[in-house]
Amino acid sequence: MKHTFKHLTFSLSILASAVSCSGGDSSKSESSRAGPAVQVEGSVPADGSNIRGQYRALFTTLNPQVNGTIPGSATFSRQGDQIFAYVRLFAGGVQAWHPQHVYTGGRCPTASDDANGDGFIDILEAQAVLGAVLIPLDADLSSQSAGQRFFPLGDLSGYYHYERISDFKRFLEDLQQEDSDPNDNVTKLDSGTGLDLVGRTVLIQGVVETLEFPETVATVGRFKAFQTLPIACGVFEEVTQGPGKPYAEDEIPGPIADVEPGQDRPVPDDTTGGEGTPTEDSSDTTGSNESDDGQGPVSDGSAGQTPRR
Repeated sequence: MKHTFKHLTFSLSILASAVSCSGGDSSKSESSRAGPAVQVEGSVPADGSNIRGQYRALFTTLNPQVNGTIPGSATFSRQGDQIFAYVRLFAGGVQAWHPQHVYTGGRCPTASDDANGDGFIDILEAQAVLGAVLIPLDADLSSQSAGQRFFPLGDLSGYYHYERISDFKRFLEDLQQEDSDPNDNVTKLDSGTGLDLVGRTVLIQGVVETLEFPETVATVGRFKAFQTLPIACGVFEEVTQGPGKPYAEDEIPGPIADVEPGQDRPVPDDTTGGEGTPTEDSSDTTGSNESDDGQGPVSDGSAGQTPRR
């Protein structure tokens, strides 16, 4: 490897969830049942009334030979008519682009899922365990498609935070719509069913582009291996709160960054000499989450792009 990192050590228990960069998957449905699902006693309510309080996934590190240990967590919190998603990740790649998604699967990949034995868990090997993307944690939490694949960039220490709020009804109704593209790796909820966050997995992807990988490290679509490499994963559990409330009734903690939609571009084919190799102008790539107000930029992963705030 050509790049080394100084790692930050943190101890955290934090509120906080790669590129619907996904391959095609014709078997992505939440179940194999034909026809609409019938609600029965004990099933997930279609109206979302089961979603209340907080759900947190603590990260475990994937591919630690790249970044070392990466602490962090992802959280969903429902408060009244709103749902809030929050992610924090520490000690990732410096100014690395981090696609992040919630998947249908119930466990994170482990070393035993390295099917080709090359020492890396690539995105295809991870998806074999995780299933299909259900919730992209991008610029727009209320829609699977409207976020334009804008995802966070790490700052100069490899840290980033992400936070978005959506009307809960709009968020759930989008997940319950008919799947407009059955051949991609983004799925909808089965007809007539609700959302259960407990047991869902969240995957964080992306490392710096100056890293080199074996040719056996797979990617998807037109994205480079460094953009899609899994680095952290967690499984959501319901958080049992102690006395009191986590926030005031009218307060959602932290800033909400604005983004400009309309850009959805992977790294152009002519900007690298191969997957994961540096570009001639990679030093011109700008952006970090460091700012006076704490609002970090988001990006669609395009090389040389000035991140959007």
